[in-house]
Amino acid sequence: MGGHVVLVVQNSQMHEQLILGLAAEGYCALCFRSVEEAVGYLREPGCPAFVGVFNVTMRRQSDYAAVSELRQARPELKLLFVLQEHSPNLDLLTGGQTPVGLLDKPLNHPESALVIREALRSAAVLSTLDLSTDSSAGPVSPILPYSEEFLRRVGVAEVPVLLSGETGVGKEVMARRLRAYSGRADKPFLKLNCAALPPELAESELFGCAKGAFTGANADRQGRFETAQGGTILLDEIGDMDLRLQTKLLQVLQDGEIQPLGSNRTIKVNVRVMAATHRDLTRGIQEGTFREDLYYRLNVVKIVIPPLRERQQEILPLAEALLVRHLPKGQVAPAISSDLRAFLTEYHWPGNVRELENVMRRYLVYQDSALLIQELCGADQRSGLSLAKVANFPETATGSSSKGFEAGPGISTPPGKKIPNLKSAGDGSDRLDRLAEASRVAETEVLLEALEACRWNRRQAAASLQIDYKAFLYKLQKYGIVESKVKRREISA
Repeated sequence: MGGHVVLVVQNSQMHEQLILGLAAEGYCALCFRSVEEAVGYLREPGCPAFVGVFNVTMRRQSDYAAVSELRQARPELKLLFVLQEHSPNLDLLTGGQTPVGLLDKPLNHPESALVIREALRSAAVLSTLDLSTDSSAGPVSPILPYSEEFLRRVGVAEVPVLLSGETGVGKEVMARRLRAYSGRADKPFLKLNCAALPPELAESELFGCAKGAFTGANADRQGRFETAQGGTILLDEIGDMDLRLQTKLLQVLQDGEIQPLGSNRTIKVNVRVMAATHRDLTRGIQEGTFREDLYYRLNVVKIVIPPLRERQQEILPLAEALLVRHLPKGQVAPAISSDLRAFLTEYHWPGNVRELENVMRRYLVYQDSALLIQELCGADQRSGLSLAKVANFPETATGSSSKGFEAGPGISTPPGKKIPNLKSAGDGSDRLDRLAEASRVAETEVLLEALEACRWNRRQAAASLQIDYKAFLYKLQKYGIVESKVKRREISA
């Protein structure tokens, strides 16, 4: 592909000739209906678009604020605005920065198409120069095994898509990207996390409910399928969906009809379904937790998104983009030191892009690579880092900046517990062993205190520590913290 352009238009069909003309020259055009949706996509780490064209009326202050933040986050991005009857406020758009581009002809005019092509050509040159500090790494490719042409074909196709990959790899980002390629780009995009709601609520959320269907149903209510009419719906964590609900979903995919909860009427729906999961659905079929017929209905096209550790050339560009995304206004992003860059590349990233984002937000607070590396070394022994590799960072492992480190952000060492003196260690391996033991002791105590404070309610304990519930369960298993039957009886007594 020669380049990517985002078109913000109310009706993509009116500009089909422009889109096809760009495609014939090797350019890819993605259409969005609102400024908010377009800016959200353009701010995504690894977003391949370098030109944004806005052909919508901007009346809301929030639209101007979103564009302004986008220009700060991605200064290399070329923005073009089509002059309309209600022209955008140029003072609010520029904000004292580099002036934006203006198109004084309608978007489907040949002169506007020439300006867009010129912007794409110049943006392509800039991207090869400025996108990455490592010129040999090449441009960022969000999904390694799939070409842009393949993703465009899948996006245009009116078939269900099954997105598979570990938690945090960017399955929702991929779903939105496929939708942006499709003819439904200017229609609603709705998401439902199947693991976040009990089956009864999930059914009413998906298919709606009639008045009096259950306690609290005081009026007829539309479900996600009806609300997303003509658009796309993403069923996240489909592997956790209740079996009874799977049966109703299968009927929707087969017949294109829904029946609200507590109602006898059926409603025709025209919605494209995408599903995402981190589970092995074939194992779920064998275990009887997932319907085989539903699996084959959803698995028309399957896209497996690799974990971040298998996309090493993306790690540093993503890290830099995430730093800029979360940078407070008026501040300058701290440089990523050479030792931290090496560490980020070697780290295992069990939490994938989501974990990388959290680490970069933490780095904005610490602004200390030594402290950050120490914490990551002690937090997860699955990182895949050999002691020899980490020992190559002597200043990081034992530098003076580590004197304030105890047990991670927001977690203090329990009274009476002391972190071993790392500086008294001998070689690099011994220091790391002491660091890992110190982290294990401190974290175990914190987990136990949280559990006892919540009467061993694990969900409440996880919430009190402000960590993901699944991550909390992993830590309990990792440190051998198991609630015994004796403990349960003591608590109930």
